[in-house]
Amino acid sequence: MSYSYPYDHTSSAPQQNKLHALKFYRFHAGKKCWKHIAPGQRRERVLHSDLSIITWNVDFTSGKAVERINEALHYLRYSVLQSKTPPPCVILLQEVHSKVLPAILENPWIQKHFYLTPIDNLKWPYNIYGNITLIERSVSVINTEILWFAASNMGRTALVTDVRLAPLEPELYEGRREVNIRIINTHLESLDNAENRAEQLALCVELLKEEPIYAGVIGGDFNAFDEDSTEQVKDHGLVDTGETVEKVKGKASHTWGFHEKKPSKFPSGRFDKIVFTPRGDLSMSPPVIFGQDATTEDGEWVSDHYGLRTNLAV
Repeated sequence: MSYSYPYDHTSSAPQQNKLHALKFYRFHAGKKCWKHIAPGQRRERVLHSDLSIITWNVDFTSGKAVERINEALHYLRYSVLQSKTPPPCVILLQEVHSKVLPAILENPWIQKHFYLTPIDNLKWPYNIYGNITLIERSVSVINTEILWFAASNMGRTALVTDVRLAPLEPELYEGRREVNIRIINTHLESLDNAENRAEQLALCVELLKEEPIYAGVIGGDFNAFDEDSTEQVKDHGLVDTGETVEKVKGKASHTWGFHEKKPSKFPSGRFDKIVFTPRGDLSMSPPVIFGQDATTEDGEWVSDHYGLRTNLAV
């Protein structure tokens, strides 16, 4: 959550909620370029039963955006995933500045191991910044799309990725040997816009109810500082495993509010969340916070947010 937005895009906000089809892309080493993958073009021989989900708001308003995104990717690789070859995972990034897109697309680790959506800034409501989702390439991807929120003066969206997982015990999933899980990467409205945030969250929940989606996950920057933020999640029937962490660790569970150079009227908080719809035997581990030591070579913070990592299993 950044509190100083240098661009006023209010007049160009979408007049209605609009869902746009997207493509997901894979780097073609032979042709040395990113090529889109058509739905159903590639079917994995083995489906996963679990995967890691990571979310991180990488802060588009601070300076040295390219240096910071390069360090963010390095940090994700070596400090979060701690592996040259990443495990099955989906990485949700918010506040990606348009000028860092080349750095992401040219990163050898990303090229070798991940699908990516969207490929450029043309699918963002405001071309200056938006969300990107990275999907480790062994994960079976079905579909991607993006919902532009009408109730937003900041170009906020719900970036949808549908993946296919294989339950370990199909009998707990109505006999299904495969289930479609929808993962939404979102950034809810900032500042004193509680009504917009509530409407945006409700729209994300509705997206999880579409057929043939079995269950879903919403992850990202919820800007969850309203008095009823926790209750909103519960009222929608979502499970937030981070709530238990907050009860035990208190302020140590917060993801924003530690890097502000000027006093803010907003206290530190657990602004970022990963929540899910309980169904079958689907489970999610309590989120682990990362990024407390993520800085550039010049000592600048990579982001004003910490990130979260959790594990989803069916």
